[in-house]
Amino acid sequence: MLLARRTAEEPAPVPVPVTDDPRPQLVSTRVVGRRQGDRQFELDASAIADDGDWIRIEAIEHGVLYREGEAFVTFTARQGRWHRESNDLVLSGDVVLVYEGRVELRTDRLEWRAAQERVVSPGPVELNAGEDVIRAASMEADLADEVVYLRGDVEIERPGGGRIEVPEVVYWLAEDRLEGRGRGWVRLVLGGARPGSP
Repeated sequence: MLLARRTAEEPAPVPVPVTDDPRPQLVSTRVVGRRQGDRQFELDASAIADDGDWIRIEAIEHGVLYREGEAFVTFTARQGRWHRESNDLVLSGDVVLVYEGRVELRTDRLEWRAAQERVVSPGPVELNAGEDVIRAASMEADLADEVVYLRGDVEIERPGGGRIEVPEVVYWLAEDRLEGRGRGWVRLVLGGARPGSP
């Protein structure tokens, strides 16, 4: 004889969001993107749904990009779309990408182009690297070579109040090195911040 008893400590079932879309939807799930058998990314999502050749993803957390089997970039976003055949991933809404816990990129739209292993932001970006804050009209990163290209009215805010404006900045991630390209402007704040002051 088998006896089953329900105790007061058992958690209540999680309510499933109701949508007007009649297609199947998975709630609270993990998505793993692979290309030629190699894991390229994985993420947790509050919901995913079929959208033709694409999968619609909501409330992305704990996203990870992999290179040679090792995690090296993390990300979050309000939503995204994953193309099953190409493994391309498009993130949108409060996208935050963090490289090795030390470089943070914020934008409203970010595209992972799986075949080229490139991350592209066609719109405005803000990159925080150490004490520098860099703003640009667009960004493209070659993750295999660990090089970020920031283009279009690039502005670098330096510690102490200095500012550099150039058409393009190349940032070598592994070396933590910036290089401005094109004719630019340097604005210095006389006196700047005093050593030891906030």
